[in-house]
Amino acid sequence: MIPLLVCCTVAILAWSLVGARLQRWHFSGPVVMVLSGIAIGFAFQDSIETGLNTQLAEHIVELILALLLFVDATEVRGGFFAGARGPVLRLLLIALPVSIVLAVVVGVPLLGTSVFAVLAIACIVLPIDFAPAAELLRDPRLPRRTRHALAVESGYNDGIFSPIFAFALIVLGLSEANGGPLGALEEAIPAAGYAVLVGGIIGGAAGLGARLGARRGWATPSGLRIAMVLVPVVTYACALPLHGNGFVAAFIAGLVYKPARLGRRGFRKNIPHAELSLADDLGVLSSLVMWFVFGAVASLILVTPVEWSWILFALLALTLLRIVPVLLAFLGSGVTLREQAALGLLGPRGTSSIVFGLLAFNAMRDDDANVALYVLIVVVLGSVVLHSLFGRRLAGALAAPDPAGISARRS
Repeated sequence: MIPLLVCCTVAILAWSLVGARLQRWHFSGPVVMVLSGIAIGFAFQDSIETGLNTQLAEHIVELILALLLFVDATEVRGGFFAGARGPVLRLLLIALPVSIVLAVVVGVPLLGTSVFAVLAIACIVLPIDFAPAAELLRDPRLPRRTRHALAVESGYNDGIFSPIFAFALIVLGLSEANGGPLGALEEAIPAAGYAVLVGGIIGGAAGLGARLGARRGWATPSGLRIAMVLVPVVTYACALPLHGNGFVAAFIAGLVYKPARLGRRGFRKNIPHAELSLADDLGVLSSLVMWFVFGAVASLILVTPVEWSWILFALLALTLLRIVPVLLAFLGSGVTLREQAALGLLGPRGTSSIVFGLLAFNAMRDDDANVALYVLIVVVLGSVVLHSLFGRRLAGALAAPDPAGISARRS
């Protein structure tokens, strides 16, 4: 695995030096890393699967997800639902659960596996993540309300999917003799409770400490940046011995840290960018590593037999299994059909799906793990093509006519 890691480092270094130029041609960091990983993966196929299926790889992936969840939670603006309460509530409370149910109903016959294996796979391929297509959130041709709702959804849905994903994996790890789904619920509910408790306490204490340290001059700027990185790590590490869900704990810690750090009306303010810069940079670096690993893993399916039913499910997950729930969620809302279509189609899959997929690959039995990995690769590769390479054209096609350039001026 060391040669593969060296190649990954070289690819990231090259991207760091010419990334701005490549972005002008719509080649984002994730796209470049995927292409690099695929190219390099052919030379290391024998060691890729062995290297991924280790406890060390699993723990590294878990820490990366904890950091990303914490940063996502601290960057959500304007309160719990970011000032766009109507659209965001419809996306999170209606469209999201409907999409999960539809994915399970469609997935069981297509994937030929159990309900809970399909539930875990749904949690892998449904969360949206704008890492591969961040420019869509800055495209002035789309209404600000649309971009805002998508940004908030991408920040929250990882935290919502995490406990469902953990529950599905717990069920798959338990035999009927050990309780099955009921036994899994007996584990998952306390795990979520401990996660909220641990995340709330550590996030709140760290936020208050950072506010006091910054106000009285006890903390240096670099110290505050380091604290932003260590809070999710400490939270995750403290949640595990209590059998809490470390991912949920990290997400809750981010939600609580922000108002505790900023004081009154903290949710409606933003943590200074300089304070977030180290966590952001580490998040970007970690994401690039995950995208390279994903590309290397994707090279595996290019030499395996095609499973058309799995590909069909993946394509449905990327399109109709999101579009239909979004359209149902906005019935009677007054939101235009064009804007609903934008909310449904402009939902890229990215780092969160990769991380969940790698965790599932380590936790699920071989047959289910292979299905999950296959579907993950098709969905994310499809999203790279649809949203990264052609996202701006798609946004232009879905944007409402604006001959006067009003949206551009307002943005």
